[in-house]
Amino acid sequence: MRKSRYLRRGLGFIGLVLLTASYCFAQEEPDWVISQAGQQPLSEHFSVYRHSGSSLSLQAVQALDAKGAFEPAQTGKPAATNFGLTRDEVWMQLRFSTPEELPERWLLEIAHASLDRVELYLSVNQQDYEYQRSGDLLTFSQRSFQHRHPVFDLTLQPETDYTLYLRVASEGTLSVPVTLWRPDALWQQDQLSYSLLSAYYGLLVALLVYNLFLFLSLRDPLYLTYVAFISTLAVGQAGLTGFTGQFIWPDNAWLAHLSPTGGVSAAGFFGALFVHGFLGNTPRRLRLGWLMPMISLGYALTFLTTVFWSYYHGAIAVNLISLVFAFTALSLGAVSFYHRQPGARFFVLAWVALLTGVLVISLHNLGLLPSNFLTSNALLIGSALEMLLLSLALADRINRIQQARDEAQAQSIQLRQEMVETLEKSERQLEERVAERTSALEEANRELQKSHHLLEYQAHHDALTGLANRKLLSQHFKQVKRQADEQNMGFTVVVADLDKFKQINDTWGHQAGDEVLITLARRLLAAVNHQDTLARVGGDEFVALLPGLQDRQLAEQYCQQLLRTAIEPIVLSQGTTIIPGISLGYAIYPQDTTDIDQLLNLADKAMYQNKLSNTLGFN
Repeated sequence: MRKSRYLRRGLGFIGLVLLTASYCFAQEEPDWVISQAGQQPLSEHFSVYRHSGSSLSLQAVQALDAKGAFEPAQTGKPAATNFGLTRDEVWMQLRFSTPEELPERWLLEIAHASLDRVELYLSVNQQDYEYQRSGDLLTFSQRSFQHRHPVFDLTLQPETDYTLYLRVASEGTLSVPVTLWRPDALWQQDQLSYSLLSAYYGLLVALLVYNLFLFLSLRDPLYLTYVAFISTLAVGQAGLTGFTGQFIWPDNAWLAHLSPTGGVSAAGFFGALFVHGFLGNTPRRLRLGWLMPMISLGYALTFLTTVFWSYYHGAIAVNLISLVFAFTALSLGAVSFYHRQPGARFFVLAWVALLTGVLVISLHNLGLLPSNFLTSNALLIGSALEMLLLSLALADRINRIQQARDEAQAQSIQLRQEMVETLEKSERQLEERVAERTSALEEANRELQKSHHLLEYQAHHDALTGLANRKLLSQHFKQVKRQADEQNMGFTVVVADLDKFKQINDTWGHQAGDEVLITLARRLLAAVNHQDTLARVGGDEFVALLPGLQDRQLAEQYCQQLLRTAIEPIVLSQGTTIIPGISLGYAIYPQDTTDIDQLLNLADKAMYQNKLSNTLGFN
């Protein structure tokens, strides 16, 4: 028995050694070598393992990798790592090496914002693994890198072999388009994408406000239904683009997680009601008056399913119902167009635009179309065109109804002259009311703009002296630092603090202290240039931001000038003359430091040294 036990242990040890050796030899050749390019798509380079059931540990996945369980992704396919709607846990593995010359910092982006959980494991030569996580089940602050997409910050060394594992799971569409970026390249790409998304949401807001005003003017509930459709669709699109997790609910991962499917379900609910009301007699003429209410009910049940039961089943349902809804609305719209119903032509074009966008993005995700600006943003473009054309359809509907009304009035003018006169009088009254409402709205808008400008000014300026406050100073710091870095120049920060300011308050009162601060602020403001920033950041502390001033001798002279300006006697309203004392300190960017907070600390420290010595010394 003892020999048998020793034999089994020996065989097990040998098997473990062989397994480890095979795993190590399997890693000798990297799958890919990083280049110097700023953007490097990685999806087709990964090997993939799909697992259903309980979550696997990294050690278990490594063992499966050693046995060859991972399969290579489809090479050459734009959607090589698009797995559709699945509850499987997907592990993706990539072995890569770095060349002799390589920037140290890289960013790994998974450009699909609605993924639930994304975990990254990175090791050098298969040693200890670095771990990072992201996904919409985490609040924005909990993510390893705060971005609307799952992004991971990688520090890579030249001439080194790396092993990378990604664990991805999601109850919605599990698409994992992976790209390796240099930070500046990702920043440039973000500027473009944020600009396009801003234009898209700006269009949504404009259409929403426009139709809301129409509802307030005409009291037609159809416009309110359309406003609800736009609002909920905006929430759904914000969830798909990651805006809900970044801007709307950054501290509520549950709401950010539900927003894509929940928002689209709510949009479908109101969209079906809108189609039912807009098409009017067409569904009843075809004996399909029940169809759109049933689709709306289906969307409502999908919304409840998503929120209270299963997000996965809700995602499947919303895709199926949306397909039925789009084709049904298009068919009913075509019938309405045939019967020349008001607004039908724009209605049909709207749904053609939406269906085209859905078709193009689907073919792109399946790898049948190449990745470019149009294919990647087809759904956003299609939905934007749809909402714009639906607004035109509403306007055309009003116009056609008005034309029909005018024709009816023209036909009955000879028989009912008195009725026409009464109607014309009513129309004039209506126009006067509309004009009055328009004028009132314009006046209210002007007052609102004045209030907004006042609040904006108060939010960025000190109430006592009228100088910039700490918030505005921080914004100017960022602008000046960016300009200095771009132009390879520097700037100077001067910190000024009144000497014995508490003694002034205690002796002559706080009103006298306020007069001293106001007078000193005016003197300092007169001494700085128009491109400089002077801010009050504390009770008796001022900060001057001087762009372009990077010579230490000039900075010394500048501070001497400020000192001479500040210490002139001040005559208070009560007749007392005060000679203020002031201590100055400065620091220069980037000679002293490139960190803004440290730059302020150095200037502040120099100021306090001067205050203690009661002489003017500079950093």
